[in-house]
Amino acid sequence: MAREKIDFITGNDAVAYAVKLARVQVIAAYPITPQSPVTEKLSEYIADGELEAEFINVEGEHSCLAAMRGAGVCGVRTFTATCGPGLMYAHENLECVHRDRTPLVIAVPNRSYSTIFPDYTDSMPEATTGFIQLFAESAQETLDTTLQGFRIAEDHRVLMPLMVLYDGYVTSHTGATVRLPSQEDADRFLPPYRPYVVMVDPDRSEHILWERPTVPLQEMEHEEAMANAKEVIEEANREYAGIFGRGYGDGLLETYRVEGAEAVLVTMASMTGTARQVVDALREEGEEVGLIRLRSFRPFPAEAFQELQRRHGFRAMGVCERDVTHGCNYGEVFGDLKAALYEMDERPRLVNFILGLGGSDIRVSDLTFALRRALEAGRTGKVERSTWFGHELGAPDARMAVF
Repeated sequence: MAREKIDFITGNDAVAYAVKLARVQVIAAYPITPQSPVTEKLSEYIADGELEAEFINVEGEHSCLAAMRGAGVCGVRTFTATCGPGLMYAHENLECVHRDRTPLVIAVPNRSYSTIFPDYTDSMPEATTGFIQLFAESAQETLDTTLQGFRIAEDHRVLMPLMVLYDGYVTSHTGATVRLPSQEDADRFLPPYRPYVVMVDPDRSEHILWERPTVPLQEMEHEEAMANAKEVIEEANREYAGIFGRGYGDGLLETYRVEGAEAVLVTMASMTGTARQVVDALREEGEEVGLIRLRSFRPFPAEAFQELQRRHGFRAMGVCERDVTHGCNYGEVFGDLKAALYEMDERPRLVNFILGLGGSDIRVSDLTFALRRALEAGRTGKVERSTWFGHELGAPDARMAVF
């Protein structure tokens, strides 16, 4: 049994503790709310001698990712954290990191581009940049997923950068009871980084040129790596559970009371705790309902959703998400899930609920409404309206009354 101590810390501090346990060698960061406490804590670890790492102070997120690229191609374990406008500012180099096939891990406490509070409008636009994206529900899971993240990204079947995503403020700044692994047990799970190839040796002065495949071949190889990542995520989740006694579904999805369910909610990150309460309340009323939590947004676990649908035959799914794809009138998860289930003969009715934008509350009443609407769609076979916005469910209007 793993030896752990228990502490009351925030989600940001849990991430920083995991990075220390991972023995990261190079960190670069620029402060931005609500990420700043992650790298502040890491700088304390380095100053106090608890972490032997190079900390690079940069003038912005674009430079931060450039520094991470440079360190990554030299074959060392790397980490940074950013969110919101900072993540967007880093976009150009996010794309380059995945082309370098360097397994950088980034912590992203999700923040709206419109406010400093959580939604997924910062990370969803980056879903096409080749990063694995794992969403954590709790402070404990941010720690566990960060450790798993290095193991997944650095696996030679993958070699892709990875984001650990969790809700800004709700998870990043809220204290919770967290089990902290020992360094010895962390080392059992995460061995020293063994790069597939060191592309640049800083000790050599001559110009170094390495061959790269043509762009179509390169992109095909990246997609194969993403497909491989599904298996590696599952393996890492199982092995982590074997050491520490904590796993998160199969690593890709986590289910709750889906046996015999007519309708299920599909959720991500911290809204899931509220959704479990809603499922329990409706079950007590005799309604056959359940919950699926999406942990891995990229790679998207289409096969896992299909298997759940074959096994349980849900009549409807209510997809709840903190993002919207403008011009399509639905969220990113809804679009991906609809495509994943389209070829199935017995596919469920899908209803989309756009909630929590700009950090607005996701309440029990909101998710109860969503689950009842999903039940209605499943029983009638009709979806009167495919997308609902939180404001229409009675969420407070946060707009300024006077300009």
